[in-house]
Amino acid sequence: MSLLRLFPILVALIVNLSACSSEDNKPQNFSKSAVDVSKYQDINSHLPIEALERFVIKGSDDQELEMFVAEYLDDNEKHRAIVYPVPRQENEEKMNSGDIRKQHQYRHEKWQFLSAAVKKHAKDSDRFITYWDNAQRLHLLTGRTAIPEQPSEKAYADAEEKVLWRKVGGGFSQEDQLRIFAQCLIGKAADAKSCLRPLYTDAGDNYILMSADDLAHIQEISRLTGEGLPLETRLFSTDSDLHGQIRQVREWAREGEGTGSYMLQPIDEHFVRAWRIIDPAFEDSLLASLLPFTTAAEKEFTDLKLVFQSDWGGYLSLYQVVN
Repeated sequence: MSLLRLFPILVALIVNLSACSSEDNKPQNFSKSAVDVSKYQDINSHLPIEALERFVIKGSDDQELEMFVAEYLDDNEKHRAIVYPVPRQENEEKMNSGDIRKQHQYRHEKWQFLSAAVKKHAKDSDRFITYWDNAQRLHLLTGRTAIPEQPSEKAYADAEEKVLWRKVGGGFSQEDQLRIFAQCLIGKAADAKSCLRPLYTDAGDNYILMSADDLAHIQEISRLTGEGLPLETRLFSTDSDLHGQIRQVREWAREGEGTGSYMLQPIDEHFVRAWRIIDPAFEDSLLASLLPFTTAAEKEFTDLKLVFQSDWGGYLSLYQVVN
Protein backbone atom coordinates (compact mmCIF):
# COMPACT_ATOMS: atom_id res chain seq x y z
CA MET A 1 0.00 0.00 0.00
CA SER A 2 1.08 3.57 -0.57
CA LEU A 3 2.26 5.56 2.39
CA LEU A 4 -0.20 7.94 3.97
CA ARG A 5 -0.06 11.31 2.19
CA LEU A 6 -2.10 14.14 3.59
CA PHE A 7 -2.78 17.80 2.98
CA PRO A 8 -3.10 19.90 6.17
CA ILE A 9 -6.07 18.57 8.16
CA LEU A 10 -8.52 20.67 10.14
CA VAL A 11 -11.27 18.45 11.51
CA ALA A 12 -13.64 18.98 14.38
CA LEU A 13 -12.22 16.01 16.23
CA ILE A 14 -8.42 16.41 16.39
CA VAL A 15 -6.91 13.00 16.95
CA ASN A 16 -3.32 13.21 15.77
CA LEU A 17 -1.88 16.47 17.06
CA SER A 18 1.66 16.61 18.32
CA ALA A 19 0.37 19.46 20.37
CA CYS A 20 1.41 18.77 23.90
CA SER A 21 4.62 17.84 25.65
CA SER A 22 5.84 15.20 28.06
CA GLU A 23 4.90 15.10 31.71
CA ASP A 24 8.18 16.55 32.86
CA ASN A 25 8.91 20.24 33.40
CA LYS A 26 8.56 21.21 29.75
CA PRO A 27 5.69 23.60 28.99
CA GLN A 28 2.62 21.87 27.58
CA ASN A 29 0.98 23.15 24.41
CA PHE A 30 -2.47 22.30 25.66
CA SER A 31 -4.49 23.48 28.62
CA LYS A 32 -7.36 21.91 30.52
CA SER A 33 -10.02 23.77 32.47
CA ALA A 34 -13.33 23.02 34.14
CA VAL A 35 -16.47 24.11 32.31
CA ASP A 36 -19.70 25.50 33.74
CA VAL A 37 -22.19 22.95 32.43
CA SER A 38 -25.09 25.39 32.90
CA LYS A 39 -23.79 27.49 29.98
CA TYR A 40 -24.45 24.63 27.57
CA GLN A 41 -27.54 22.84 26.38
CA ASP A 42 -28.37 19.50 27.95
CA ILE A 43 -26.29 16.70 26.38
CA ASN A 44 -29.14 14.25 27.11
CA SER A 45 -26.79 11.60 28.40
CA HIS A 46 -28.06 8.26 29.67
CA LEU A 47 -25.49 8.21 32.46
CA PRO A 48 -24.94 11.08 34.94
CA ILE A 49 -22.22 13.56 33.98
CA GLU A 50 -20.14 14.62 36.96
CA ALA A 51 -17.93 17.22 35.26
CA LEU A 52 -17.12 18.78 31.90
CA GLU A 53 -13.60 19.77 30.84
CA ARG A 54 -12.42 21.96 27.99
CA PHE A 55 -9.09 21.21 26.32
CA VAL A 56 -7.49 24.00 24.29
CA ILE A 57 -4.81 22.63 21.97
CA LYS A 58 -2.27 24.77 20.14
CA GLY A 59 -1.29 23.35 16.77
CA SER A 60 2.00 23.79 14.96
CA ASP A 61 0.60 26.86 13.18
CA ASP A 62 -0.43 28.41 16.54
CA GLN A 63 -4.08 27.84 15.75
CA GLU A 64 -6.05 26.95 18.86
CA LEU A 65 -8.48 24.06 18.74
CA GLU A 66 -10.87 23.08 21.49
CA MET A 67 -12.29 19.79 22.64
CA PHE A 68 -14.75 18.96 25.42
CA VAL A 69 -14.56 15.85 27.59
CA ALA A 70 -17.32 14.72 29.95
CA GLU A 71 -16.52 12.74 33.08
CA TYR A 72 -19.39 10.47 34.04
CA LEU A 73 -20.32 7.64 36.36
CA ASP A 74 -21.42 4.07 35.65
CA ASP A 75 -21.83 1.76 38.65
CA ASN A 76 -19.87 4.33 40.70
CA GLU A 77 -16.88 4.06 38.36
CA LYS A 78 -15.59 7.12 36.53
CA HIS A 79 -15.52 7.15 32.72
CA ARG A 80 -14.72 9.79 30.12
CA ALA A 81 -16.06 10.72 26.68
CA ILE A 82 -15.46 13.42 24.09
CA VAL A 83 -18.73 15.29 23.62
CA TYR A 84 -20.11 18.15 21.54
CA PRO A 85 -21.83 20.57 23.94
CA VAL A 86 -23.82 23.36 22.30
CA PRO A 87 -23.68 26.78 24.01
CA ARG A 88 -27.00 28.16 25.18
CA GLN A 89 -28.18 31.01 22.99
CA GLU A 90 -27.52 33.68 25.63
CA ASN A 91 -23.88 32.54 25.98
CA GLU A 92 -23.05 32.04 22.30
CA GLU A 93 -21.81 35.57 21.54
CA LYS A 94 -19.89 35.81 24.80
CA MET A 95 -18.11 32.53 24.03
CA ASN A 96 -17.25 33.63 20.49
CA SER A 97 -18.23 30.16 19.35
CA GLY A 98 -20.33 30.63 16.21
CA ASP A 99 -18.49 28.07 14.08
CA ILE A 100 -17.97 25.70 17.00
CA ARG A 101 -21.67 25.91 17.81
CA LYS A 102 -22.61 24.88 14.27
CA GLN A 103 -20.11 22.00 14.24
CA HIS A 104 -21.21 20.81 17.67
CA GLN A 105 -24.91 21.23 16.87
CA TYR A 106 -24.51 19.06 13.76
CA ARG A 107 -22.66 16.28 15.58
CA HIS A 108 -24.82 16.51 18.71
CA GLU A 109 -28.01 16.07 16.69
CA LYS A 110 -26.68 13.12 14.69
CA TRP A 111 -25.53 11.34 17.86
CA GLN A 112 -28.90 11.97 19.51
CA PHE A 113 -30.71 10.32 16.60
CA LEU A 114 -28.35 7.34 16.72
CA SER A 115 -28.67 7.03 20.50
CA ALA A 116 -32.45 7.04 20.31
CA ALA A 117 -32.35 4.24 17.73
CA VAL A 118 -29.92 2.19 19.81
CA LYS A 119 -31.93 2.55 23.00
CA LYS A 120 -35.12 1.61 21.16
CA HIS A 121 -33.91 -1.40 19.21
CA ALA A 122 -30.75 -2.81 20.85
CA LYS A 123 -30.68 -5.03 23.92
CA ASP A 124 -28.52 -4.40 26.96
CA SER A 125 -26.58 -7.56 26.12
CA ASP A 126 -25.65 -6.33 22.63
CA ARG A 127 -22.12 -5.10 21.89
CA PHE A 128 -20.96 -2.23 19.69
CA ILE A 129 -17.54 -2.37 18.05
CA THR A 130 -16.15 0.99 16.98
CA TYR A 131 -13.25 3.37 17.48
CA TRP A 132 -12.54 4.24 21.11
CA ASP A 133 -13.92 7.79 21.11
CA ASN A 134 -17.17 6.59 19.53
CA ALA A 135 -17.31 3.77 22.08
CA GLN A 136 -17.00 6.13 25.03
CA ARG A 137 -19.59 8.52 23.61
CA LEU A 138 -22.10 5.77 22.82
CA HIS A 139 -21.74 4.33 26.32
CA LEU A 140 -22.36 7.76 27.86
CA LEU A 141 -25.43 8.41 25.70
CA THR A 142 -27.03 4.95 25.82
CA GLY A 143 -25.40 2.90 28.57
CA ARG A 144 -24.72 0.13 26.06
CA THR A 145 -21.44 -1.80 26.01
CA ALA A 146 -19.08 -0.47 23.34
CA ILE A 147 -15.45 -1.41 22.73
CA PRO A 148 -12.57 -0.56 22.70
CA GLU A 149 -13.16 1.64 25.73
CA GLN A 150 -9.85 3.55 25.69
CA PRO A 151 -7.12 4.56 23.25
CA SER A 152 -3.98 2.51 22.72
CA GLU A 153 -0.59 3.93 23.64
CA LYS A 154 0.88 2.24 20.56
CA ALA A 155 -1.21 4.49 18.31
CA TYR A 156 0.84 7.57 19.17
CA ALA A 157 4.32 8.30 17.92
CA ASP A 158 5.79 10.32 20.77
CA ALA A 159 5.39 11.43 24.36
CA GLU A 160 3.73 14.68 23.30
CA GLU A 161 0.73 12.90 21.83
CA LYS A 162 0.58 10.32 24.61
CA VAL A 163 0.22 12.90 27.37
CA LEU A 164 -2.78 14.52 25.74
CA TRP A 165 -4.66 11.37 24.79
CA ARG A 166 -3.99 9.69 28.13
CA LYS A 167 -5.74 12.62 29.79
CA VAL A 168 -8.55 12.79 27.24
CA GLY A 169 -9.25 9.06 27.15
CA GLY A 170 -8.85 8.43 30.87
CA GLY A 171 -5.77 6.27 30.39
CA PHE A 172 -4.65 3.69 27.84
CA SER A 173 -6.18 0.29 27.26
CA GLN A 174 -4.05 -2.71 28.20
CA GLU A 175 -6.00 -4.94 25.79
CA ASP A 176 -5.41 -5.56 22.10
CA GLN A 177 -8.94 -4.70 20.96
CA LEU A 178 -8.07 -1.48 19.13
CA ARG A 179 -5.27 -3.08 17.12
CA ILE A 180 -7.61 -5.91 16.08
CA PHE A 181 -10.29 -3.45 15.02
CA ALA A 182 -7.76 -1.32 13.10
CA GLN A 183 -6.44 -4.41 11.31
CA CYS A 184 -9.96 -5.40 10.30
CA LEU A 185 -10.69 -1.88 9.02
CA ILE A 186 -7.85 -2.02 6.49
CA GLY A 187 -8.67 -5.63 5.56
CA LYS A 188 -11.28 -6.81 3.08
CA ALA A 189 -14.90 -6.08 3.97
CA ALA A 190 -15.73 -9.65 2.92
CA ASP A 191 -13.50 -10.91 5.74
CA ALA A 192 -14.88 -8.58 8.42
CA LYS A 193 -17.12 -11.11 10.18
CA SER A 194 -14.30 -13.58 10.82
CA CYS A 195 -11.69 -10.87 11.41
CA LEU A 196 -13.73 -9.23 14.17
CA ARG A 197 -14.62 -12.52 15.90
CA PRO A 198 -12.21 -11.96 18.86
CA LEU A 199 -14.24 -8.85 19.74
CA TYR A 200 -17.73 -10.40 19.69
CA THR A 201 -20.00 -11.09 22.61
CA ASP A 202 -21.96 -14.36 22.77
CA ALA A 203 -24.59 -12.81 25.04
CA GLY A 204 -26.30 -10.73 22.36
CA ASP A 205 -25.96 -9.24 18.89
CA ASN A 206 -22.84 -7.50 17.63
CA TYR A 207 -22.79 -4.18 15.77
CA ILE A 208 -20.15 -2.10 13.97
CA LEU A 209 -20.46 1.66 14.38
CA MET A 210 -18.71 3.95 11.89
CA SER A 211 -18.40 7.75 11.87
CA ALA A 212 -17.09 10.01 9.11
CA ASP A 213 -14.86 11.48 11.83
CA ASP A 214 -13.08 8.10 12.03
CA LEU A 215 -10.88 9.33 9.19
CA ALA A 216 -9.23 11.65 11.69
CA HIS A 217 -7.72 8.44 13.14
CA ILE A 218 -5.95 7.27 10.00
CA GLN A 219 -2.46 8.01 11.30
CA GLU A 220 -3.30 6.03 14.45
CA ILE A 221 -4.63 3.15 12.36
CA SER A 222 -1.46 3.26 10.28
CA ARG A 223 0.73 2.98 13.39
CA LEU A 224 -1.37 0.20 14.93
CA THR A 225 -1.29 -1.89 11.75
CA GLY A 226 2.16 -0.94 10.50
CA GLU A 227 0.73 -0.06 7.08
CA GLY A 228 0.15 3.20 5.26
CA LEU A 229 -3.38 4.00 4.16
CA PRO A 230 -3.86 4.97 0.50
CA LEU A 231 -5.99 8.03 1.25
CA GLU A 232 -5.55 11.69 0.42
CA THR A 233 -7.58 14.65 1.62
CA ARG A 234 -8.12 18.24 0.53
CA LEU A 235 -10.29 21.17 1.58
CA PHE A 236 -12.68 22.67 -0.97
CA SER A 237 -14.36 26.03 -0.65
CA THR A 238 -18.15 26.06 -0.39
CA ASP A 239 -18.34 29.62 -1.72
CA SER A 240 -18.96 28.36 -5.27
CA ASP A 241 -22.21 26.74 -6.40
CA LEU A 242 -22.84 23.15 -5.28
CA HIS A 243 -22.63 21.66 -8.78
CA GLY A 244 -19.34 23.43 -9.45
CA GLN A 245 -17.93 22.21 -6.14
CA ILE A 246 -18.92 18.60 -6.81
CA ARG A 247 -17.38 18.83 -10.28
CA GLN A 248 -14.08 20.04 -8.77
CA VAL A 249 -14.09 17.21 -6.23
CA ARG A 250 -14.80 14.58 -8.89
CA GLU A 251 -12.02 15.88 -11.11
CA TRP A 252 -9.58 15.85 -8.18
CA ALA A 253 -10.68 12.33 -7.21
CA ARG A 254 -9.63 11.10 -10.66
CA GLU A 255 -6.37 13.03 -10.96
CA GLY A 256 -3.04 11.20 -10.88
CA GLU A 257 -3.35 8.04 -8.79
CA GLY A 258 -6.92 8.80 -7.72
CA THR A 259 -9.37 5.96 -8.33
CA GLY A 260 -12.33 8.33 -8.58
CA SER A 261 -13.77 7.13 -5.27
CA TYR A 262 -14.30 9.95 -2.77
CA MET A 263 -16.36 11.05 0.21
CA LEU A 264 -17.29 14.48 1.52
CA GLN A 265 -17.15 15.63 5.11
CA PRO A 266 -18.71 18.96 6.21
CA ILE A 267 -16.29 21.23 8.09
CA ASP A 268 -18.01 24.61 8.41
CA GLU A 269 -19.92 27.15 6.33
CA HIS A 270 -16.87 27.90 4.19
CA PHE A 271 -15.18 24.54 3.57
CA VAL A 272 -15.94 20.90 2.92
CA ARG A 273 -13.32 18.18 3.32
CA ALA A 274 -12.98 15.63 0.54
CA TRP A 275 -11.18 12.29 0.83
CA ARG A 276 -10.06 10.18 -2.10
CA ILE A 277 -8.68 6.67 -2.50
CA ILE A 278 -5.43 6.18 -4.45
CA ASP A 279 -5.30 2.37 -4.51
CA PRO A 280 -8.16 0.47 -6.23
CA ALA A 281 -7.77 -2.49 -3.88
CA PHE A 282 -8.55 -0.29 -0.88
CA GLU A 283 -12.05 0.34 -2.21
CA ASP A 284 -12.89 -3.17 -0.96
CA SER A 285 -11.54 -2.53 2.54
CA LEU A 286 -13.93 -2.50 5.49
CA LEU A 287 -13.10 1.14 6.19
CA ALA A 288 -13.88 2.35 2.66
CA SER A 289 -16.93 0.09 2.37
CA LEU A 290 -18.67 1.23 5.56
CA LEU A 291 -17.92 4.94 5.23
CA PRO A 292 -19.82 7.03 2.64
CA PHE A 293 -17.29 6.80 -0.18
CA THR A 294 -18.93 6.95 -3.59
CA THR A 295 -17.99 3.33 -4.31
CA ALA A 296 -19.49 2.14 -1.00
CA ALA A 297 -23.02 2.58 -2.36
CA GLU A 298 -22.29 -0.23 -4.79
CA LYS A 299 -21.35 -2.70 -2.05
CA GLU A 300 -23.59 -5.54 -0.94
CA PHE A 301 -22.82 -7.48 2.23
CA THR A 302 -23.96 -10.94 3.25
CA ASP A 303 -22.59 -10.69 6.80
CA LEU A 304 -23.39 -7.05 7.61
CA LYS A 305 -26.81 -5.39 7.69
CA LEU A 306 -27.20 -1.59 7.71
CA VAL A 307 -29.66 -0.76 10.51
CA PHE A 308 -29.10 2.99 10.92
CA GLN A 309 -27.56 5.79 8.89
CA SER A 310 -27.78 9.49 9.62
CA ASP A 311 -28.80 11.91 6.91
CA TRP A 312 -26.60 14.31 4.89
CA GLY A 313 -23.83 12.06 3.77
CA GLY A 314 -24.09 9.21 6.27
CA TYR A 315 -22.09 10.85 9.05
CA LEU A 316 -22.95 7.90 11.34
CA SER A 317 -23.64 4.36 10.16
CA LEU A 318 -24.55 1.31 12.24
CA TYR A 319 -24.23 -2.25 10.89
CA GLN A 320 -25.43 -5.44 12.55
CA VAL A 321 -23.23 -8.51 12.16
CA VAL A 322 -25.51 -11.19 10.73
CA ASN A 323 -25.27 -14.50 12.60
